[in-house]
Amino acid sequence: MKWKYDFNPDSQDAVINTFQFFLKLKALYRQGWLQRNVTEKQTESVADHSFGTAMLALLLCPPELDKLKVLEIALLHETGECIIGDLTPWDEVNEAEKSSLELESVENILNSLPDGKRLIEIWKEFEFETSAEGRFVRQLDKLEMGLQAELFTKLGNNDAAALLLSAKQKVTDEKLRKYLAEY
Repeated sequence: MKWKYDFNPDSQDAVINTFQFFLKLKALYRQGWLQRNVTEKQTESVADHSFGTAMLALLLCPPELDKLKVLEIALLHETGECIIGDLTPWDEVNEAEKSSLELESVENILNSLPDGKRLIEIWKEFEFETSAEGRFVRQLDKLEMGLQAELFTKLGNNDAAALLLSAKQKVTDEKLRKYLAEY
């Protein structure tokens, strides 16, 4: 697992300690890009990806969904990576084990907050796709990856094309697929 730097949250205040966990996402490289020969200088952080997903949520949220919940899910969807890192299929961790590790991490990070239980439930809507908002953000997560892959492909990294193809396969919402269909 490659990090720009690593540190351990150490605040005695629950809110600041949780915020420090999220700061770790700024230092965590998206491992899939490194595995596809994108340079460290170009590789986005997990926080960059979360920002992109949240921006897509803001710009593309359909009116029938709860936009605030969609934005909360988008901001929380990578919470587990603060502790377990950015696991990819190359790490040979099966989906059930990864989900379990992420849930344990999310609970560890958010439980101490006054509304931690609610935030954990919101995160679960993404992880287990139990709401329309969670399913929508799951699609945005893959759309963001595809749009980033397109950028890296335009910058000359042909290895990134594999993630663009993956995004095209995983984005099943027709209204969202059209944003990848251009490429």
